[in-house]
Amino acid sequence: MAKSLVAPLFSPPSSFWSRADVRRSLAERDAGALFGLLRRYTGASQQAIGSAVDMAQPHVSAIMSGKRVVTALETWQRIADGLVMPSQARRTLGLADADEEYSAGVSWTDNSVEEGDSWSASRTAQDIVEITLKDLMKRRDAFAAGGALIVGATLTETLEHWLMPRTAAPGRGRGTIGESELCRIEAATVALRHWDDRWRLGIRRKAVIGQLSEVSELVEHPQSASVQTRLFAVMAELSKTVASMSFDSGDHPTAQRYYTLSLRALHQAGPGYRAYGVGVLAAMARQMLDLHRPGDALDICRLALDSADAAGAPPRVRAMLRTREGWSYARMGRPEAYRRTVVQAEDLLAVGGPEERDAQEAPGWTGGFDHAELSGVVGARYRDLAASRDDRGARHRHAESSAAYITQALRSRDPARKRGRAFDLVGLGRTYLLLDEPAESARVVSQAAALESSLDSGRVRRRLGDWYTESAAHHRNPQVAEVRDELSRTLLHHQPDVKGMT
Repeated sequence: MAKSLVAPLFSPPSSFWSRADVRRSLAERDAGALFGLLRRYTGASQQAIGSAVDMAQPHVSAIMSGKRVVTALETWQRIADGLVMPSQARRTLGLADADEEYSAGVSWTDNSVEEGDSWSASRTAQDIVEITLKDLMKRRDAFAAGGALIVGATLTETLEHWLMPRTAAPGRGRGTIGESELCRIEAATVALRHWDDRWRLGIRRKAVIGQLSEVSELVEHPQSASVQTRLFAVMAELSKTVASMSFDSGDHPTAQRYYTLSLRALHQAGPGYRAYGVGVLAAMARQMLDLHRPGDALDICRLALDSADAAGAPPRVRAMLRTREGWSYARMGRPEAYRRTVVQAEDLLAVGGPEERDAQEAPGWTGGFDHAELSGVVGARYRDLAASRDDRGARHRHAESSAAYITQALRSRDPARKRGRAFDLVGLGRTYLLLDEPAESARVVSQAAALESSLDSGRVRRRLGDWYTESAAHHRNPQVAEVRDELSRTLLHHQPDVKGMT
């Protein structure tokens, strides 16, 4: 089968092929075991595996259950190509070596990959060079540069390396980067980070990736210890910026890969940057919540809280993390645990002292987390609880609490924070649907849609899409029908799940 000129549909991480159980499945030519390990360690669905290896999902299912066995060399060749197997893996199957672009950097016998060596300075820099190069070169119809989304214990165990002490890197001489050039690199990073407040796609995203690629190549050259530390910090910030852009566009595998690379770079930057790492973990927890995986989000929140305690993070940071924790409980349908975290978050903001002073002490990634933001988040989570209740009385009480908190957020939020206001308005509109007030729901959602037209935020559009789905039951209400029609023709026009809805 001829190799595709575009990026592969599904590419497991390099460490996957170094695992003993994966090598065993190849040695035994057990495709069912191999597919099962792909699901276990990468979270790939049968559909994703089938798309990669050019098999129908029922065929994949039959192989995994042992009802069918792969024996034909041609089929194994298709599997190897689809999964981008490295050369050593192919040799085990009796196949020709992989193309150099896919096999470079993969060590078949080096078990340290499996044990966390990917968190070393050299591997971190190499991996960033590799993913940025693929990301810049990938075609528009190619799959995410980050490969498959990692979930469950595999994700948590990967992130736990963040808490381990860093192995001190030896000094590397004077280096090639001077103070003035380093300051210019850091200033450019700040400018690129500000783009993330609005621009997340197209040439602007590629500009951030290009800068990240350039800096990662500088790290591969000998630099003094102080310069190396600051370069890794720059790589971490750029990686997080690309991750948030990918997250906003809905490309979750790529976002997760860049978030993890940001953590690995911060690990090399040293303890002085641990507080920024807390922000990366908080963003990863937020991503898991967007994907409706509250268990994974809760595990990441606990890692973030441990890191915040170790770094002596200010109360505002810990309050924000408690809201992420509470969000997880709300998604799990655990109202008492949720209420406990709300009280903890409110108490932490109260002990933080005057809001102006606490805001100065908190790192910039908190995104202006204040009492207004807390009210908006708490209100949205009460809506989640309301939607999960079967008892009409409990459902109504949670919805009323949601409306009260979100209304307070809208009253107190800084008008300049348009994206936060848009989230509040959509959340309030969804709450009004639960309270059986469709006209009020349509009124506030129309305000959110007006804001989104100037924001170009993928996440806001997805929340508007949620309202569109939930409002279908009220499509005969004239106000609701008007807003639904406007959304389907404008902001949600290209979303396939909107077309054809009643």
